[in-house]
Amino acid sequence: MNSWLKNILWLSFVILIIVLMSFVKRSKNNRLMGLPTITIDMYKEQLFLNEADVLYKLMDKQLVGEDFKYSDINFEEIEAYLSSLNEISAVKVFANVGDEWGIHIALRQPIARIFNLDGSSCYIDKDGSLMPLSDNYVAHVLTINGFVNETNFNKNIIDVMNNDSLKTIEIIDDLYDISNYVCSDKFFSSQITHVYVNANKEFEFIPRVGRQRILFGSSEDLTGKFKKLKVFYKEGMAKAGWGKYDTINVKYKNQIVCSKR
Repeated sequence: MNSWLKNILWLSFVILIIVLMSFVKRSKNNRLMGLPTITIDMYKEQLFLNEADVLYKLMDKQLVGEDFKYSDINFEEIEAYLSSLNEISAVKVFANVGDEWGIHIALRQPIARIFNLDGSSCYIDKDGSLMPLSDNYVAHVLTINGFVNETNFNKNIIDVMNNDSLKTIEIIDDLYDISNYVCSDKFFSSQITHVYVNANKEFEFIPRVGRQRILFGSSEDLTGKFKKLKVFYKEGMAKAGWGKYDTINVKYKNQIVCSKR
């Protein structure tokens, strides 16, 4: 076969591919997509947003619609908007084969609620950020009050924990450590319901069972204090009874000091 004929055939093939790709793209862009399928991952039924809420917000921003074609959908803009919502930790927008598309959302996981000195309130979430309250749902988590006033929702607790100068003046990193420990421990998550921050920036716990004040002190040796407290609950309190002591003090190393009622 002559070289010129080969070139013509090759050029014809390339043009055919380009035409086919253009046709497929045009057909895809004109495909009617409709509304997305929305799935939401949540923690312990903490439903700060449901599918209807998300759909309403997207339609209000004119980011989705029943008559939307594929070319009308801005996947990146939808992801950016949903990611900016306080309740959402991660989002993925995707299109399936055909005319179906979806949005997968993971909600933020609050582990404690702070009641500030100024009367405001916010959550600490599992990832180490402050989270404003939701209009849709109240999370039943560990509560914190006392000498604490955290209202800067842009503050990242992990950044505080990694900065020695901030750690000396901040208390939010200690609150995160305590809340995360309690939330992650099956025994303490069911036993400790409230944390009080006193004027010396020391922590006191209020248990669910019994009427004791647990004097925890600072966050120093946090794991050791919690282990010591768990042993006392399971061994000492089981013998003495839940109503015998007024305070349980675990502030001091290698000992527990209790006062009777």
